[in-house]
Amino acid sequence: MGTSISTANGFKHFNQKLYSTINQTQAGDNIFLSPSSIALAMSMCTIGARHETLNQMLNTLGFTSKEELIKSSEQILRIFNLVDEDRQIQLKLANRLYAQKDYEIQEEFLQIIQKSFSADMKLEDFTNKNEQIVQTINAWVEDQTNQLIKNLLSPSDIQAEIRLILINCIYFKGIWVKQFNERETNHNAKFHEINGTISKISLMYQYGKFAYKENKSLRIQIVHIPYKSNNQHVQFVFTIVLPNESVLLSEIEEKFSSKENFLEDMLDQRNTTSQELLLYIPKFKMEFSCELKNVLEQLGMRNAFDENKADFNDIVKEQDDQFRLFISKVVHKAFIDVNEQGTEAAAATAVLAVTKGIGRRKPQPILFRADRPFLFYIREVRQNLTLFTGKFLTGAN
Repeated sequence: MGTSISTANGFKHFNQKLYSTINQTQAGDNIFLSPSSIALAMSMCTIGARHETLNQMLNTLGFTSKEELIKSSEQILRIFNLVDEDRQIQLKLANRLYAQKDYEIQEEFLQIIQKSFSADMKLEDFTNKNEQIVQTINAWVEDQTNQLIKNLLSPSDIQAEIRLILINCIYFKGIWVKQFNERETNHNAKFHEINGTISKISLMYQYGKFAYKENKSLRIQIVHIPYKSNNQHVQFVFTIVLPNESVLLSEIEEKFSSKENFLEDMLDQRNTTSQELLLYIPKFKMEFSCELKNVLEQLGMRNAFDENKADFNDIVKEQDDQFRLFISKVVHKAFIDVNEQGTEAAAATAVLAVTKGIGRRKPQPILFRADRPFLFYIREVRQNLTLFTGKFLTGAN
C-alpha cells in the first residue's frame, strides 16, 4: 500500500504548482480543474521529447526519467481500471492522439502511449478539413464526458500547420453515501463573498457523522464527504477546506503552498476523527476553461513551446520533422455539478502541436456551514490521488 500511495501521488507537486500559478491569474473567480488530466496529457507529450525539451518537461512534472513518469502514469491508470468493476462510481479516463494522416509517428512512441496511457490514435487531414476535425474531436470529448464538456476546441484552434493533437478526458460521477434531503435545501441562502458582497445560493443540509478535522493554528475546518462504492480497494470523497469567518482563503492557499507535503498532510483522511456534524454545503454547477501555454512556460516547460528549440523527435521521425514539431496550445476545460444526490464532474485537456512556419470528539454536533469561500477536492483516499481541485468564491455564476 505504501508504494502505491507514493507512486499514484507522483504528480502532487506539479498539481500544486499548477493550481497556484493558475490561481494567480484568476483573482476573484471560481476555479475548477483536473490537475490529473493536465498532468497525463503533458506526460504523453513528454514521452516524445528529447534533450533539453525532455529535461524541462520532466523537471516541471516532478520526475527524473521517462521510466519514472511512465510508472506513475500507469499507477493512475490502474486506479481507473479498478473502478471499472464498481457499480456505484462512474470514473472514466480517455486518451486519444490525432495525427496528420501523412505524418510518420515513431512506433516506440505509439506503443508506449497505447500500453501506458491506454491511448488510441486517429489519422486526420488537418490541412483541408479543420472544421470537420473540430466537430469530430468535440463529439468524441462530449461522448467521453457524458456531454458535460462541449466545444473543447474551436475551428480557429486547428491551423493548417497542426500535425498532432493529444486529448485527455476524465469523467467522474459519484452518489453520496448519505444523500441530502431536497426538502432541507435552502434555495435562498446567503453566501458571504471575500469583498463583502452577499450573493444567493442553494445550501444543502444534513446531520450525520463524517471524517472531520480542525486545525487551530490555521483556523480551518476540513470535512470528507464519502461517495458510495462497492469496491474495497477504492474510496472517493468530496473534501472541503473551510476557513473560519475571520480568515481569508488566500492566506490558507499561501500556507498550503509554502511547505512540501503540507497540503497532502492536511487532506489525509487518516488524520481525521468521525464527528457528528450539522453539515451545510452549496448546491452548485461550475464550468471553467483555461489556456495553459503561459502557465506551463512559467513552470519551466519553455522549449516545448518554442518553435526554434522544441525537440519531439521521439514522436515523429526526423525526416518528417524538418520544420520542427512544437506545442502551440494547451486547452483545458472542466465542469462540475454538486447536488443532493452526489457529484458529476468532467475535464478535458487538448495539447496541440504544430510545425514551425507551418479535532477531538465533542458532545454537541459541530457546525460546518460552507456559506463563505472554500476550497474543494474530489479525491481517491486509498491511493491519495486528487482528481479534481476547485475554489468556490462566489455563487453569482
